Amino acid sequence: MKTIWIIVFIFCISLFTYLGLGLNFEAPKPSLRDQADLHNTRAPNTSSLTILTEHSPPGAYLDASGQIQGKTVELIKIISQRLGEKTSVDVLAWARALELAKTQTNMGLFETIKSEERKDWFYWVGPLKIYDIALYGREDNITLALSHKIIATKLVACANRGSSYVDYLQELGFKIGRNLVLTVNEDNCGKLMIQGKVDLAPYNEQSIEAMAKKLDPQITLIPVLPLSQISLYLAFSKDISEERISQWQQALEQSYRDGTMRKLYTGTYNEKLISRLEALVNSS
Repeated sequence: MKTIWIIVFIFCISLFTYLGLGLNFEAPKPSLRDQADLHNTRAPNTSSLTILTEHSPPGAYLDASGQIQGKTVELIKIISQRLGEKTSVDVLAWARALELAKTQTNMGLFETIKSEERKDWFYWVGPLKIYDIALYGREDNITLALSHKIIATKLVACANRGSSYVDYLQELGFKIGRNLVLTVNEDNCGKLMIQGKVDLAPYNEQSIEAMAKKLDPQITLIPVLPLSQISLYLAFSKDISEERISQWQQALEQSYRDGTMRKLYTGTYNEKLISRLEALVNSS
């Protein structure tokens, strides 16, 4: 009996070998239609992006439940969806966000000034905003006839650590550790100024409008010294392809042309800012 089973076993192996029935099965090839469907559903940009920002309402902030909100956040999400991008947006202290965007890959950062120092660190998409910047102070505290020299030697200024405003103030003569206080975000500068602990802080007209609504009616903030007009951008790390950057720029400009930005910003930002952004693309 054992001999019979051995013969049967050898016969089966020989038969499988003869018929070519092994372990190497070839999967059926997809039809041309299936191949086209696969191509159409593939994301155009496979590497996901981490986009960093700071607490800076109304553009970006964390709500009471810890969720990131803001008009600039919403605009970036709309553009990301239109491009088929996979992105996440995180809020960090500005100095930390700037350092990560400089040193890590697949990173974005907003809203940042394209300063002489920073311009080669990133690829740039924008502008997202255009503002007039000035040093503001409490009207009841500003009693001197202010020259540049008096401003820089007799008064104490405040700025967000890591921001380009620090450079502006140092160029005016303010010195860190003497009469220039650095904080984690611009909200803290506002609080210190309201408390009378600092005299001046740089703000754009939008930020001042928002702050004025929260102040005691007896406190009035006035522009003490104009600084400059600034443009704020979305910056990307240099590992991202220039073609991809161009797609973001085109999508942003399209949002200015088709009314997306206007619809999103109206009621939060003033008409001056909205019109400035629309003029950039309408004149080109």
